[in-house]
Amino acid sequence: MPIYRYVCENCGNEEVHMHGFNESPTIVCSSCGGKMAKTIGRVGIVFKGSGFYITDSRKSTTSKSENE
Repeated sequence: MPIYRYVCENCGNEEVHMHGFNESPTIVCSSCGGKMAKTIGRVGIVFKGSGFYITDSRKSTTSKSENE
């Protein structure tokens, strides 16, 4: 089950709720009882492997004819 972050439209209280992807629950703020809106949370991205740095895809500066 995915975890979603909600922010209250009235007081700005932030809460985290877990529910199914296809569900659309009505979340009520625990502080003021107002309606809460789903927001986009911060996601940590980790790039692993080759091909993510500029030095991984850089072509050689010398051509084949210069090496011979």
